[in-house]
Amino acid sequence: MNELVSVVFTSYNHVEYLEQALNSILEQTYSNLELIIVDDCSTDGSRDVLKKYTDHPKVSLHLLEKNTGSYVKASNYGVKYAKGTYLLFAQCDDFAAPAQIEKLVNAITQHKGLGVAYSKSNLVDEKGAVFANDYDGREKSFRVKCSQDSVITGQEMTDFLFYSCVIPNLSAALIKRELYTGDAVLSEKYLVAADWSLWLEMAQKTDFYYLNEPLNNFRQHATTIRNQVKLTTQVMEIYQIFYNYGARYPLSAGSRRKMKSGAGGTWGWYYFNSPGIWIKSFASLFRKTFSFEKMNLLFLASGTLKIVKEHFSRGKKSAVATNG
Repeated sequence: MNELVSVVFTSYNHVEYLEQALNSILEQTYSNLELIIVDDCSTDGSRDVLKKYTDHPKVSLHLLEKNTGSYVKASNYGVKYAKGTYLLFAQCDDFAAPAQIEKLVNAITQHKGLGVAYSKSNLVDEKGAVFANDYDGREKSFRVKCSQDSVITGQEMTDFLFYSCVIPNLSAALIKRELYTGDAVLSEKYLVAADWSLWLEMAQKTDFYYLNEPLNNFRQHATTIRNQVKLTTQVMEIYQIFYNYGARYPLSAGSRRKMKSGAGGTWGWYYFNSPGIWIKSFASLFRKTFSFEKMNLLFLASGTLKIVKEHFSRGKKSAVATNG
C-alpha cells in the first residue's frame, strides 16, 4: 500500500489560497508522495509564496516562462515529471482533508479492477466555510447508488456522466498512472470541460470507487458564468465531448437518448445560473448545437425538464452542484 503518489499541483493567480492548498498536501497522513508544482506565469505574488517550498524534499517546482492559457496544459506538463504509481491533480484554490490520499489509496488497492477512486467534495466559499456538498446535488440514481462507499462500474459511470459531471473536482480523485494514456487524459482540445472528457474515456477502461466522505474541499468563487463567450464555450465543449463520444463508441438507443438529453440539460441548466446571459446567447448556441443535433430544442427541453424535477425534488440548497 506504500506506492508513490504523484500530486500534480497547478497554480495561477490565487496567492490568497496557496499556502492552505499546498500545506494540505504536504501534511497528508500518507507520506509517500511527491508534489509537482506547475505555476502558469502567475502575476499576483504567487511565485514568491511558491519559492518558499523550493527546498522541501517532496517538492519539485516548475515556474513556466510563458502562460499556457489552460490548466489542462499546465497539468499535462506536470504529468511528464510524475514518477508515481498514482496521479492526483490538485488545484491552487482547493484543499484536502489530512487523510484524503491515504483513504483513496486504500480504496483503490483493496478492490481489484479499479483505476480511479474519488470522494465526496465539500463546496466551500472564498473564506473556506462549507456551505454544501456535491453529493446532495446529484440525480436520484446516483444518490441511491452512492449513499455509502460504492464500486461504480464503467457503464454506470458513463450513464451518470451523461447527466452531470459526478467528479466535479479533479482534486477529489486518485488515478492509476498507467491508465492516463491515449484518449483517457486531460485533452488539450478543451478549455473548461476536459475533466468530463477524461472521466468518460476512463469509464471505457476501468471501474471507479466512490467514498461517501468529504475528503476534498472545492472552492466556489463569485466569478461564475458572467459573459456570453464563457457560457458558449462551456456548452459547446459539452456538446463536442458527448457527440464525439457517441460517434466513437457503440451506444444503446436508451443510452444515446440519455446522452442527447444530458447535453441539452447541461445547456438548459446554465439558465438558472445566468438567465440574462443565457437568453443573449440562445440564438448563437441554437445554431451551433444544431450542427450536432437537428432536434436540439427537443433535447434541450427534455434535459432541462429533468433537471428542474430533480431540483425541486430535493430542494434548492443542493442545486449548486447539479451539473458540475
